[in-house]
Amino acid sequence: MNTPKSPKRCSGFSLVELSIMLFVFIALIAVAIPNVMEMLRANRLTGDALSLVRQLSLARQRAGADFTWTEIVIDNSTTPINYTLQICSTKATSSCTTFTTEGGTQYLSSTTALGFGSSSGAAGGQTTAAQTTTVIFNSRGIPIDNTGSPTAADTIYLADSLGNACAVSVTLSGHARGWRYSTEWVGL
Repeated sequence: MNTPKSPKRCSGFSLVELSIMLFVFIALIAVAIPNVMEMLRANRLTGDALSLVRQLSLARQRAGADFTWTEIVIDNSTTPINYTLQICSTKATSSCTTFTTEGGTQYLSSTTALGFGSSSGAAGGQTTAAQTTTVIFNSRGIPIDNTGSPTAADTIYLADSLGNACAVSVTLSGHARGWRYSTEWVGL
């Protein structure tokens, strides 16, 4: 005698279970997106600061290797902000009169601007925070001011629209160093 078989139940998720999982997933994404965007913006700012550190190191090395003056010039009038490495092409007895751009133009991220952000106090050994837009190295790779005197006051401050701040300073010996502001300036 044949007995009727009970209907087989399919395994899997019901529509209600799938809807709940989808809702939880969307809620997690909605919470995470602002944090991810803030992290990306902070990483862009740090990357811009580290790019400037590398470019300043290159300028210092070129000055010493070619026994000439070099400079990094930041152009704040463009969007995004750009900077160039320039090599002295006409030198007078105590200064360089003409610089030529070498290696093309470098650009900061579109979210990065020159500024102090929410930082307080100076970075990198400066006594008061002052923005530098041109860093000049003499033929020995020592940073100098526009009169040719050695200086340790060159610091470039970068900020984003959220108030995050980074700085790039140049020591008297010509070494470039990056900084990030949290509650105080901390080296990168």
